[in-house]
Amino acid sequence: MRREPGQIKRSPRVDVRHEGVLIDSDGVESDVIVTDISAEGCRLRTDGTPIIGERVRLRVGRMGDYPGQIRWALGEEAGMIFTGPVQQLGD
Repeated sequence: MRREPGQIKRSPRVDVRHEGVLIDSDGVESDVIVTDISAEGCRLRTDGTPIIGERVRLRVGRMGDYPGQIRWALGEEAGMIFTGPVQQLGD
């Protein structure tokens, strides 16, 4: 597939619905729902508005914590990139 000018190259995304907790740099926890995921990051639905650029951790069930950084936030949604290894979250 050919990329058009201005398009961002992205890894394939998988639609999911995983409940989780977003832990900000101050240790404050917020409930989130992971709505899609790729090898590089995920989209979150949240009641709060995470701060763009903030280092966070995403906790999903028994799968552990995933380090990341908030890249964008708009309304009730935010995008996060993973800054460490991620395994099995999209399963």
